[in-house]
Amino acid sequence: MIVSSGASSVSAVGLVASAPRRSPSRTIKPTAMPTILPSSDGPSEDETPDLRREESRTKLIVETMLSPLPEQEEESTLEKLVDVAFPPLPEEGDSPKEQEDTTSFKSGPEIAYQLPGLDNRERSLPIRQGDLTRLLLAEPDLSDDERQQLTAFGAILGATFHSEFYDELQQLKERYAPLDPDSDYVNLKDHSIQVTPNSDETFLSALEGALTKANYSVLDLEMIEQAIRAPNENGLTYVPDFSLFEHLQVWVRGYTRISRDARTARTRFRKRTVHLDAYQRLVVALKFKPGLKLGPHVRSDVLYLRMFKDVPHVDMEMHLPEQGTKVRMRLIDKAQIASPLVMGIPTLALKISAAVGLKIFLLFSLTWGAIAGIMIAPISAGINSFFGFHRAKAKHLSAMINRLYYLTLANNASVLTQMIDSAEDEEYKEAMLAYFFLWRSAKDPTPVTESELDSRIEAYLAKKTGVEINFEVHDALDKLFRLGLATRESSGGLRAVPIDKALIALDRQWDQTFRYS
Repeated sequence: MIVSSGASSVSAVGLVASAPRRSPSRTIKPTAMPTILPSSDGPSEDETPDLRREESRTKLIVETMLSPLPEQEEESTLEKLVDVAFPPLPEEGDSPKEQEDTTSFKSGPEIAYQLPGLDNRERSLPIRQGDLTRLLLAEPDLSDDERQQLTAFGAILGATFHSEFYDELQQLKERYAPLDPDSDYVNLKDHSIQVTPNSDETFLSALEGALTKANYSVLDLEMIEQAIRAPNENGLTYVPDFSLFEHLQVWVRGYTRISRDARTARTRFRKRTVHLDAYQRLVVALKFKPGLKLGPHVRSDVLYLRMFKDVPHVDMEMHLPEQGTKVRMRLIDKAQIASPLVMGIPTLALKISAAVGLKIFLLFSLTWGAIAGIMIAPISAGINSFFGFHRAKAKHLSAMINRLYYLTLANNASVLTQMIDSAEDEEYKEAMLAYFFLWRSAKDPTPVTESELDSRIEAYLAKKTGVEINFEVHDALDKLFRLGLATRESSGGLRAVPIDKALIALDRQWDQTFRYS
């Protein structure tokens, strides 16, 4: 039963107030009014049955109001009304008792959106380059001489990859120069790189190769469209318009979960924390089609690059240009705006009919001002609903601006530097781990196979980091073979070159980088 702490609330509710207060976590169930038993004493001559019933009811209400409240959290009348109007939805397979327990909303967060078919094992290694080197050097079975050799090995291996990726970064910058919207350099007619019909494709191909080395994977347009069409926490639904783009490509890396506070019918419009599957890193490359009027700051002759962090899959529209996504008014929004107007028309018709039924001349004397007075309430409600929709849209845009301010990592040319630095880091860590485990398995009676090496490294990383890793063992071995640091036997077994010889091989490789004699 609904019980309010004030006397006015008790009289307004109209139910007997002496029933015990329920816990906020239980569902309100209608209770019949208790029967007031007559006193054991016989009725006096001056008392009538109605008077006795009235006195008993008054006494019951007063006793309830003066009785002490139980020491527990008081739930507001509004929350109780919401409990009745929006009972919680039971989970499939729950027993009736378990279904009653689901009314408590103090449980842990739920997963509001989970990516389908997601292999959430990390391809990127969540360890800094320096931390990984120190982690391997701390292995207890290494001697002091081996630690010195491994330190030198890591230094020259890192320098080798740094030199290689420096060249790759310069090539990417050269290809992006004529497409960079932020360029502030002078264009030299005979010396600057000019735009060609294939400039976009040439740059995007090189960009994808670098992103692959950094362990990014491409996100197809079907998944992007699905993410944009998914309603956000404010109930807004966006519709994509990919026809504006000449190029639109999205790459992601790493998976995480973002916590958000949400109010839905399932939570009876109470605030509850939910989890959303998200990407740790997201890179967007896009170019608009020529000839479109998109605004004074939007150009169609350049290619835009963006890098973000911690992006929920269902928030994809926040990381694309507003020209490519439009807010769609849902059917419920339209109904909320139109319903007061629709309900106002029958009201107006009934009032006019009543006037006609009484005096026919009132129909002719009804002025437009009177009609407007009758319709002002439903029209005001419709206008308020319309602006309520736009307030929700403005709230979402405000949240978008706030989040993007802190979650944007790089724009345009700076994306290239950030990406190449990440790719260099990943290449070093993969090669270092593969060589270290092959080197330490040299005393094994049989050479380690590729699958065994992969399993050992993944188990080691899971133990040290607590993160399940999908180690790219094939890519790691390709680097070792290219640098002359490992060999594959005819049986398929793998052997690492002894570390003293590996240092000589890396030194020779470094000498080949700059040859002037």
